[in-house]
Amino acid sequence: MNVLQIIGEADHRVPASAPPGTQWRATSEVTTPCGRHTVAIAARIDIDGHRREQFWCDDVPVERHVMLRLTCEEAECPHVIAVRAQWLARHGPTPADAKVEALCPRPLMTEAAVVVGHQHFVARPGRFPCFTPCPHGAHPPLRIDKSGFDLFEDGTCLGGGVAEVGGVLQPRIPTVRAAEAFVLARHLETLAALGKAAESSRLKRGSIEGTD
Repeated sequence: MNVLQIIGEADHRVPASAPPGTQWRATSEVTTPCGRHTVAIAARIDIDGHRREQFWCDDVPVERHVMLRLTCEEAECPHVIAVRAQWLARHGPTPADAKVEALCPRPLMTEAAVVVGHQHFVARPGRFPCFTPCPHGAHPPLRIDKSGFDLFEDGTCLGGGVAEVGGVLQPRIPTVRAAEAFVLARHLETLAALGKAAESSRLKRGSIEGTD
């Protein structure tokens, strides 16, 4: 389960209307683009009938907003970056972080060659402004300049910029692999269009010959 699912389960198991003494706790491992954490969430109704929640990340007690940011999948969010930097400075990386290090975004400093079949393209890095809601609802939506690529062939831009994905703006070409997929998709579209045109021409010639 992800963090929001655990919180939802805690709300379900220990609603505010539950009798005093009701309690529930769950632990789960959560993987983010920049690390892996063991999180725990506990909920209880105290003797006065008040609902209480507690949160832990890697066995360290944390506040709710810290946990939501540490486990957020939006790796380029400035809130996530700031909280993660504070966490690493205080607690250091976990052994599990090394296993997902390759997923953590790196600054895009140079162009990348993209070769698909016999075609050669250039993917040029850039930052693309995207108005982005927080996946965990930890803060209001904000503009995030996200890493991505524009794709060029012989100096002509073939694609890039931003696109709406699931109702949220994202770089259209976020990685070099995505650039290869973009080129391949365009190639297949071209082949399909040529096939359709050839079939239409064949049918038209058959129709003309049938009237002779």
